[in-house]
Amino acid sequence: MASLTRGRAAQAGLTIALLMAAPALQALPEASGTSATQNTLDAVKVTGERQRDVMSGTVVPAKSKVLSRKLASSCNYMLDDDPLAPDGSVTLEYLSHFGMLDDDDSTRFTSINDLAPDRSASRSQPQEIPSVTEALHASLTQGLTGFIPGTEMGIFPRIVCGIKDQRTAAGRNWIARKDKSLIQGLDAYETGNYAEALARFEENWQKLGYEESALMLGRMHLLGQGAPADTAQAIKWLREVVDARFHPVEDRLHYDPSKPNETNARIDAALLLARIHLMGVGTPREPAKALALWRKALDFGFEPAGTFIGQAYASGVGTAADGPKAIEALTAAAAAGHAPAMLLLGQLYHHRLPKQPAGIPLDLEKAGAYYGAAARAGSIEATYAAARMLDLGEGTPKAPEKALVLYKEAAVKGHAEAQNALATFFYQGELVPQNHATARELFQAAAKGRQPDAMFNLAVMLAQGQSGDKDLATAYAWCALAKSQGHEQAATALPAIAAKLSPDEKARADAMLKPAPKKS
Repeated sequence: MASLTRGRAAQAGLTIALLMAAPALQALPEASGTSATQNTLDAVKVTGERQRDVMSGTVVPAKSKVLSRKLASSCNYMLDDDPLAPDGSVTLEYLSHFGMLDDDDSTRFTSINDLAPDRSASRSQPQEIPSVTEALHASLTQGLTGFIPGTEMGIFPRIVCGIKDQRTAAGRNWIARKDKSLIQGLDAYETGNYAEALARFEENWQKLGYEESALMLGRMHLLGQGAPADTAQAIKWLREVVDARFHPVEDRLHYDPSKPNETNARIDAALLLARIHLMGVGTPREPAKALALWRKALDFGFEPAGTFIGQAYASGVGTAADGPKAIEALTAAAAAGHAPAMLLLGQLYHHRLPKQPAGIPLDLEKAGAYYGAAARAGSIEATYAAARMLDLGEGTPKAPEKALVLYKEAAVKGHAEAQNALATFFYQGELVPQNHATARELFQAAAKGRQPDAMFNLAVMLAQGQSGDKDLATAYAWCALAKSQGHEQAATALPAIAAKLSPDEKARADAMLKPAPKKS
């Protein structure tokens, strides 16, 4: 058999389309073979955690707009779903946030009821404690400012919620409790009644301005659901969500690397808009706008957007290629725990991208550290890359026995390069008992995954009848496919196999390479 190769070094990198898909990452159990890269982890910071400045006493009520002590309109969004539950956690935290709790007892506060927000009706169930509403109203009308004690930065100017604010909040809360247009829209959408869904989402937006409704309207106009496809309308609705007022603490998503697909309406709208501008869906391609929207998504707390930004700088998408800026963005995303960022950092330091950006030094130690971190975070590609470095002794002494463990880990999860590499161990009997049957099965699995070396290796085994029936026609087909992938040995071997084919075998090989079109 011609000399086997365990596969070419992975150079595919990550594409923008792949990154935008953001596949769920499952944590892998740490294999014994990862210890070789473990000792280099101190070279980089990959913790999966990041310190954030989180102010105490904040609250993010469902369906709320921005809550800020500096915005009077924040007073309009403050009630629990149950108006008769004044001790609900949302109400308590909200009132504390705006300084509306009595100083002497944090459990005593001015009750606000959407049936009678200013206590003018018997159903308002007033507290037995002195009300501070009048005092607050007086301070507002007199132009006085209050202050919130006990905050990290000392003193914040306080917007005081007066009677009109409370009535507005109560009215909105009453509508929100009674309105079912969002649920009705979602139900109609699920059943394929798009015209009804479109109407209900528009109704909900007009009544309450829920971002979920604007997001759905954007998607539906983009896809032509319930109305003719209209990219301009889709962009209009998506911008309603993306450009809404945003509080960097209360409204920011807290990214969990174990749930990389978790988003919210703001993030979904930003990513969809980015895709529209990147791909030119019904509008001219504007990659620079896509890059700006990824920055928005990152501001909204979606850490994988940092990976998109890093990829953009690495590939020159929407901006000039800039290696240091790519490293900066990816390092932040990796520190937040995003495995694709760790993998791409490994590839950049390993100089394994097809178009390597300038300004990034070859650093095999860092490459191995990031590959190892990404592998433990669930990246199959990184598991293979780490195995490859151990197998070849790149940045570390050769350790094929440790590489074998990682090759197996990636192979059982369907990685074609790893399947081919593992097959060579079984074919040659290196570190494992020789087993040509297992080798042939692994070569076949990898060949179906379009791995050129595996295609050629399988062709040779088929041509020689090793650990199975001799099959020149199938051998020719696999060798031809390997040649089409640029495999030099396959190009040399193909004429020799062709010379041995009978007319029937040649016809069968041609049928495999050029299957007849399916009948309509």
